[in-house]
Amino acid sequence: MMYYIVIRKQKDTDTPAISEVIRNAYISNVFNSWLNTLFSELTFQLIVLLSALLFICLGVPLFHCLISIPVVVIILYVIIYGSLIMKAAQVMYEKKPLMCWVAEAYEPLLITKNPDNCWYKIVRDDEIDIEELKLSGCQRKVIGTIAVMKHFQREDWCWLFRLGVEKRYRRKGVALKLIQTVQNWCHQNHFNNIELVLTECQDGARELFNVTGFDLKQLYHKKVFTSAVTLQMFQLRCEVRPTF
Repeated sequence: MMYYIVIRKQKDTDTPAISEVIRNAYISNVFNSWLNTLFSELTFQLIVLLSALLFICLGVPLFHCLISIPVVVIILYVIIYGSLIMKAAQVMYEKKPLMCWVAEAYEPLLITKNPDNCWYKIVRDDEIDIEELKLSGCQRKVIGTIAVMKHFQREDWCWLFRLGVEKRYRRKGVALKLIQTVQNWCHQNHFNNIELVLTECQDGARELFNVTGFDLKQLYHKKVFTSAVTLQMFQLRCEVRPTF
């Protein structure tokens, strides 16, 4: 049986659902961010320094000093988790979008299959009779979102942000359709370029943006929590030719 995912503009009532999608999207990057930080040189130096201070300065037995290693590991995980949760809240509530879209899944009320095993047709809301879907007894759930805002430096550029898709609905073309929706909107509203930033932990997203015409313009490092926790950042750009 075929189910639908509809791409439409955000409504005011979508805010709680969008917030949950964005929070879950950031949480899904916690483990990869933690692993990258865990095996960095600065983390190793921090562990050695802490053990040395405990052993030499405080006279703590060597065995107890070794116990400090998993403590540092856990602390790093908590720091990264908290940082990404705060970042999700910042993206959701501090940045003001020019336009925001959501991906809304239409599924039977008594659906028993996992979304991973279902086939979905992804359409814009102007490509299908939404009222007909409502009458068919479907439940609706916001499972993805994307937004654009004014660029920090150029009036004729946009900044893409707040892209997220629920984990169970990934690899179905939802993010691709959302990105294309943004590109079409920018094309129609006389914006010349779209820019965005991704972290080193978002390999899948970088591949997706490469497919949709985004090129790497800048590579830099950003501190997450002091210099001990940093992320490699990728600034991407896509040229959009406006319609006049």
